[in-house]
Amino acid sequence: MTGKVRSAVKLAVIAREAGVSVSTVSKVVNGRADVSAGTRARVRGVLDRYGYPLDSSPVASAKLGSALLDVIIRELESAWSSALLSEVERAAADRGLNIVVSTVQADPVHPIPPRRWLDQVSARGTCGVLGILVDFSEAQSDYLRDAAIPRVVVDPSAEQERSVTTVRIDNRRSQYRLTRHLIELGHTRIAMVDGNRHTLPARERREGFEAAMREARLPIREAWRKDGGFDRDDAQRAMTELMTGPERPTAVAFASDKGALGGLAAARLLGLDVPGEVSVTGFDDIPDARAAIPALTTVRQPVEAMVAAALDRIVDPPPVGRRIMCAAEPVFRDSTAPPRR
Repeated sequence: MTGKVRSAVKLAVIAREAGVSVSTVSKVVNGRADVSAGTRARVRGVLDRYGYPLDSSPVASAKLGSALLDVIIRELESAWSSALLSEVERAAADRGLNIVVSTVQADPVHPIPPRRWLDQVSARGTCGVLGILVDFSEAQSDYLRDAAIPRVVVDPSAEQERSVTTVRIDNRRSQYRLTRHLIELGHTRIAMVDGNRHTLPARERREGFEAAMREARLPIREAWRKDGGFDRDDAQRAMTELMTGPERPTAVAFASDKGALGGLAAARLLGLDVPGEVSVTGFDDIPDARAAIPALTTVRQPVEAMVAAALDRIVDPPPVGRRIMCAAEPVFRDSTAPPRR
C-alpha cells in the first residue's frame, strides 16, 4: 500500500461512509492540519476498514524516526530567546537532529503559531515540535496529539493543554528569593516593575514578590507597581517615574534583565548611584546582565538543563504531558547593597 487514495471513486466511497466531503478525506490522507480531531479520527476509521492505513503519510513518516525537529519561537530579537535557541541548536546537533526554526508574528499577549505553520509541519514530517515562549491553541494541541507528534513548550507564556509537556522554572519561588535578598539587606521601600502582565511568568514573578513582602510585613504600594512589559524602553520610563515621584523606593525589582537594563539607564540619566541610592535586580541572567555596570543581581535560568529536558521528552515522549520544573538560582552581583541610612 502506498497510503494514498488515488481513485476519485474510492475517495467518494470513503467520504460517504464518513459523512464528510471528498476534499476532507483528501486533507486527512495528505496530513493537512485544517481538519478537526474528531473528523480526522472518523475518516481514518473508514480508511482503515478499506485497507488504507496511511503508512506513507507525512504524519506516519514522523513516527518512523525523522531526524527533523520543528522549533517555533516567539521572537529572535531578545537575548533570552537567542540564548534558548542557541542551546537548542547545540543540543539538537548532539542528538543527531536537524532543526527548522519558525517565528510567531502574532498578538504578543497570545503568541499562537499560525495555521499555515501546522500545515507545513504536517507536510514535511517531523520527529517533534519544540515551542519556545509560545502557546499552542487547543485545536493545534489536538492535531499534534492525534498525529502522535511529540510536543514540548519551554517557558510557556500561558498554561498549556495537559497533553503538552512544559519545561520551566518556579518563577514564584525564584522572585521570592530575590526579594528576600533585598529585604535581608535592609530594604523596606521596594518597588517592582512587572513584565507583560498577561503572561504566566510575569504573573508568577509578581506573586513571588508580593509573598516575600507580605511575609516581611512590608507595604506593597500600588503607586510603586509599574508595567515594564519585558521591554527596555518601557522599563526605563517606569524607573524614571518611580525615581522622580514624591516618594522614592530604595530598591526596584524588575521582572526581566531587559527591563533592569532599562532601569540602570534611567538611573544614569537621573544621576543616581546604583546601588548607593537605589538597588536594582533583574531576572534571567542574560549575557548583558553580567556585562552591565554595575553587574546585575538576578535569577539565572538553567538554559542547558531546560533544553535538555525538553529534547529528552521529544526523543522519548512520555505517554501523557508532563510539567517539568528546573531549579533556578539567584546570582548576587554589584547592583544591590544595603540602603543608605
